[in-house]
Formats: sequence, structure tokens, C-alpha cells
Amino acid sequence: MRIRVLVLFSLLLILAQWSWGTTDSQERTFGDRTVEAEIQAQTREFYGKDTARVYLLTSKSALGLDGSCGTEVEGSLVGSNLVRVVAFACTAGGKYAAEFYLRDGKLIFVYESLAYFAENAPAGAWQNFKHAASWERRLYFRDGVIAYGSSLGKGAPEPGADGRKMQDLITRLAGLLANRPQVPTPQHP
Repeated sequence: MRIRVLVLFSLLLILAQWSWGTTDSQERTFGDRTVEAEIQAQTREFYGKDTARVYLLTSKSALGLDGSCGTEVEGSLVGSNLVRVVAFACTAGGKYAAEFYLRDGKLIFVYESLAYFAENAPAGAWQNFKHAASWERRLYFRDGVIAYGSSLGKGAPEPGADGRKMQDLITRLAGLLANRPQVPTPQHP
């Protein structure tokens, strides 16, 4: 009888460990974490500054995502410098979003996320602050390469991957926004 209980207990423990492991809530990292604080300080410089904005809504897959039905892109400028680009697209799997931060025309930070559609979310997926099954990734660049990265959730790309792809992507998005008129800023009395 004791052997039977021990075997059943062992099987339950294995099943529980497998179940807990399927939530994929473990953060994966790459590189030197000290870069994170340095880059975050640089991106905070843009908050609260008077910025001009440019906007584009296109039916094209400007982000190069399979199954995308279009892309929304908004850029923020300080003076004539593009400092932030935010892009959204719906894909067959869910809503993809990316933020790109630039300093002196060079990419310094990328935040990506995908919120899965409820109907096709992977079992045990990590949930974001909205309680939606999702993944997210942060990439911190130094001298044009990823110096630190972190990924969280099922399906998230590797934290040290795609540096060149992100460089090419921000170049493409900046090109799309380059000739767009500025969005009028509301005047407050």
C-alpha cells in the first residue's frame, strides 16, 4: 500500500511541476543588466517634453508580420528629431505592439508585446496587466547592438535575438513617417 501511495504521490508531483512549468512566466535575459537603468534614464528624458507627432494608418504590413491586416504608426519628435515610434498591428494570433526609442537617430530601446486573442491563447500563457494572455520583450541597445534583453511569456522571441531586424524595422518606420504632416497640437488657454 505504501508503494502505491508513493507512486501516486510521485505522479501527482510530476504532473504539478509540468503544469506549473507551462505558464512560462519565467523571465529570460541576455547580456549586461546594468545597461537597463542607463537606457531607461535616457528614454525618460523624452517624457514631459513638448513633442510634435506624426501619424500613419496603412493597410500594409509595415511591421513585416504574417497575417497582418494593417499597421498604425505614430512618431514623436523633439525639435526635428524622431525620438519615439509606436506601432500596432492585428495579426492572426492577436494584437502586436512595439515602441522604439531613438537618441540622435540611433535605436536605444525596443519594447514589444503580443496580446493573444482569447480564442487562440496558448494554454497556461503568462497574463499581462490587463489579464490577457500575452508575451513581452525588452531590448536595450548600445552602439547598435543588443547589450541587454529580457523576454517573458509563451511565444516571446529570445531576449538577445533580432537586433539587426529591429534596426531595419525602425529605419523602415521612420521612412514611412518622414513625409507625414504633423498632427495638430490642441491649444490650451
